[in-house]
Amino acid sequence: MTDGDVSRREYVRLAAVSGGLAAVAGCTEFGESEEPSAVEDPDDEQVDTEIPAARMDTADFASVRQFDGDSYERAHAYRKRRAVETLLRDPEVHALVGDWVGGFEAYEVLTNHLETVSIQGPTALRVQEEGFPDGDEGEFQVTAENRQTVYGLIDRHTDEIVALEITDPQDIGWSVTQRPDQMAIGQAILETDVVREAIGDVTELEWYPSWKGAAGSYTGLGQADLRHGEGGTAVLNVNDGGDVRTISAFIDGSDPEAPVLVDVAVVDHAVEYPLYELVETIVPADESVLDAVPDVPTEQRPYYTANDGHHRMELPDESFERDDWDLEWEHADAQGVTVAASFRGSPVFEAMNAPVTYTGYYLPPREDRNTREWYFPDDDSVFSGDLLFWDVHSSVSGGPGMLGRLDFPARDDVPSGFQLKTHYHSSAIGHESIDFHSGIRFGPYNYDIAYEFYADGTLSPIFRRTGPGLITQFAGKRRANTDEYGTDGSYDEPVLQHYISAQAIDVTPGTEDGAEIDYFDGEDWTTPDEEFYVEGEPGTIVRFANPDGSERIDVPLDDGLEVVVARRDEDEIGPGEQTADRLSEETIPYSFYHPAQYVDGDPIQGERVILWLLMIGPVNQLPYASGLTNFVTTARLTLSGY
Repeated sequence: MTDGDVSRREYVRLAAVSGGLAAVAGCTEFGESEEPSAVEDPDDEQVDTEIPAARMDTADFASVRQFDGDSYERAHAYRKRRAVETLLRDPEVHALVGDWVGGFEAYEVLTNHLETVSIQGPTALRVQEEGFPDGDEGEFQVTAENRQTVYGLIDRHTDEIVALEITDPQDIGWSVTQRPDQMAIGQAILETDVVREAIGDVTELEWYPSWKGAAGSYTGLGQADLRHGEGGTAVLNVNDGGDVRTISAFIDGSDPEAPVLVDVAVVDHAVEYPLYELVETIVPADESVLDAVPDVPTEQRPYYTANDGHHRMELPDESFERDDWDLEWEHADAQGVTVAASFRGSPVFEAMNAPVTYTGYYLPPREDRNTREWYFPDDDSVFSGDLLFWDVHSSVSGGPGMLGRLDFPARDDVPSGFQLKTHYHSSAIGHESIDFHSGIRFGPYNYDIAYEFYADGTLSPIFRRTGPGLITQFAGKRRANTDEYGTDGSYDEPVLQHYISAQAIDVTPGTEDGAEIDYFDGEDWTTPDEEFYVEGEPGTIVRFANPDGSERIDVPLDDGLEVVVARRDEDEIGPGEQTADRLSEETIPYSFYHPAQYVDGDPIQGERVILWLLMIGPVNQLPYASGLTNFVTTARLTLSGY
């Protein structure tokens, strides 16, 4: 960048002053409501920020069932952005965020119509590199300078800050090392015309590789017709004149000795609405409430960032009893946490965990197909879209895994219960995902996988996605190719991004000797003889019953859920010690692609079976902007006869 160039950051500031930033910063129909906006009315001063002490002191994390209808999901889709904007309106926060080069947002719904939110980011990215590209090992020492976290409690009825705290700046460091073969790929990426035209000679700048490889155990590069594990991705972060830009590359690793670059792109932002641009669209209030309201107590901060920008981790006992449930849990390597449960002394499931989260990009229109037919039309592991991740959930890399147990007292007509809360930044660095939490987050993900148990025998798996992954890269591709989507008088855009959270459960409905399985199609009950795969529709139910007792487990289905019921097999991936796991496959290409592949005619009545819950995440249908919104989907299992 020459002295005469206008930086992207300066362009944003100039555009904001002139009022021309609406398209860049998201001042669109998304998030509009009839409520007065703290952003739209700069003359409306925040007053009466003090609220009753009892309301503050008794506010706690809310359960899904404490909200009627879809209000919990809507809070995460809409209120998170409003809460962030409310923080940014405070002049102390506004001035701070304007200097950031990256950001990370966290949000949780509290009771007493409060919500807790945090934002954090650094003012600069610095890198010291040694050994690239010709050394025996390349080493990159990375520092996110002056990272600070802002915590706030927001009244979601009035958009007022009722508690506010800003931490002291810290320099956060981490290191990345690379082998010669990885450095060779990196050198090839830096020498592409795409990179040289967009950035120039990157070796003259500070940069580092975030993650890369010629082949990945969880990558499907449909753009190159590659099977599971034959493709890989690479991400390089560059300090370009004070702005953090990202180089993203797709790699054909089907020949490990001769990897080939399939595609290379340069991306300016990790998320659609980065905090450092969003803040430029917001007129700050006249006075800060920083000294007028209390700090945010640690126990009311978001779990992801409560510990000075890092995770709050208060692990429950490995086995415990609560609300008539007996639970045991343990980390499951790449499949989240494995939970075993009984209720009122009778078994419910021997093992439950999350073997895979599917994250697909640039898919063809779904056209009423189930996800197996849509994702894998040839019934093999070649993905129909450009890129698919069979994401793993590790407590070591991109962890941390289990965060804690949240206890819920009985409220109104909702019985008491508790939540096991886990969190994963797949592909981020280390147990604490230190790069992601420092605002350098293009590529990795943000998955919240939780399980709520209630005293009335209800279990709810909950999947929450915040992103970003590679969404801004594919958003750019969609914009560039928009003229190609109109044919024959119609207009069919690709599905930019789609998720499936897969939960696998070794069900034991009051017995460990095998279950009776029934299916209700909305009109009649049937008893399937063989394994099956079904798309959910409102009013349909899958039931697991004790053939010699009264215990039943019902799984109500809807159009956001698919179910696979397969006989338990030690050679097929599943949730416990009696099944295979995601790390058991050693040969590329990997054979696993979809649980429906296990439906091959085996009998199921009176047998031990695995229930796969496929919780659908159609994030393409509404603007669930990564970072500023959370997409939430849930399932429900109800017990009777226990």
